Amino acid sequence: MYLVPLLLGLGLTLVGLALATDHRGIARRIVDTYLNPAHADPSLLRTFSRLGVEYPGMDFLRYAPRQRRFVRFWGGLLSAFGLAFLAAGVVFLVRA
Repeated sequence: MYLVPLLLGLGLTLVGLALATDHRGIARRIVDTYLNPAHADPSLLRTFSRLGVEYPGMDFLRYAPRQRRFVRFWGGLLSAFGLAFLAAGVVFLVRA
């Protein structure tokens, strides 16, 4: 029972640190694959092209560096949240 907050905190901290430090370009990969509108639902892209309107997010390359910083910022917050879980797990373990 006391092991769950420890493992959850450790996992959140490690993932958050990997995002915050951009370990092996993971923030770039996340932005390029998950936040790129070119990878959106094909039917949605067809609908916009049929209407003759460009998809609103197709100026993605202009905003990509800002989105990488955004992902790194949220990685830092995630690691802080994971450290709080880790601290709570240690407190529960010591009190038991």
